[in-house]
Amino acid sequence: MRVRDVSAPVPHRRENNTAATRAIRSKLLGSALRYAELGMYVHPLLVGAKEPRWVNWEERATRDPELIERTWGRAPFNIGVACGPSGLVALDLDVPHEGEVSGSPKIVDGMTMLDSLAARTPDAQITPTLTVRTPSGGRHLVYRAPAGATVRNTARTLGFCLDTRAAGGYVVGIGSEVDGAPYVLEDGSPTDPAVLPEWLLTLITAAPTPPKAGGAPRRADVVARLREMTRQGTREQRWAAGILRSECDELAAMKQAGGRNNRLNLAAYRAGQLVAAGLLDQAVAEEHLTEAAQAAGLGVDTPREIDKTLRSGMSAGLSRPRRMGGAA
Repeated sequence: MRVRDVSAPVPHRRENNTAATRAIRSKLLGSALRYAELGMYVHPLLVGAKEPRWVNWEERATRDPELIERTWGRAPFNIGVACGPSGLVALDLDVPHEGEVSGSPKIVDGMTMLDSLAARTPDAQITPTLTVRTPSGGRHLVYRAPAGATVRNTARTLGFCLDTRAAGGYVVGIGSEVDGAPYVLEDGSPTDPAVLPEWLLTLITAAPTPPKAGGAPRRADVVARLREMTRQGTREQRWAAGILRSECDELAAMKQAGGRNNRLNLAAYRAGQLVAAGLLDQAVAEEHLTEAAQAAGLGVDTPREIDKTLRSGMSAGLSRPRRMGGAA
């Protein structure tokens, strides 16, 4: 007869798992409520991931404590902080992926890129602000947008491993975990964002804007720029650039009148999804889509036709971020 050894306690996996789930759910709920108390709008991300749980997350992001308690009371959702409704501009200072280099021995990641920008800008200082350490070793510097400023997302427009999140974008909140690693408040960091310094606002808003109809660059130059985009950045950014290139090529090839406007709208929607995920710069995407539309013959009789359709598709795409592995 076999006798069970009772000298050691039998682990209660279900009870321990339930307790762990309750603990992380409570931690995330507390963090979401603190963001709301600071005037920031939050929305749930998938458990253990960075993708939004809600469709139209920017419109649905909330500061309502009752809704926050109901939402995070159901599951340990990660936290998304919607920058647009919250009036925030976040600098995403990343670390390079394997094989990715800046071309300068002094610039090795997003933080040293920001230091370099400050060093070559007269009287520039990196104002201390709410700073979050990411699981990859990067940082999110979260600032308040200056009153009346219109700021958008950028992807590597400012420099190596340096993106921005603003209207149409979000950052992952403190307490969230991806692959078991948490987003944490950096030691000594303020908990309330400072106002974005004027020099940084100037750099972000000085990014190129899309040309209006009638001023299209040579198609060969645009194709070359799109091709170069697919060779730079992270694997995911190269993937996104490849999608933009394909969308522009297909749109530019449409010479018949029927369907071109709908195709532009779809291309802008798909590009907007990638902008929302932080993989494309919005101004760059709009510039290339505008050129492709002009190459297809749109905007000849009604110059505002391109801009109106482009904005409609882009706005719809910004509400549904797309990353590698996600559906279009």
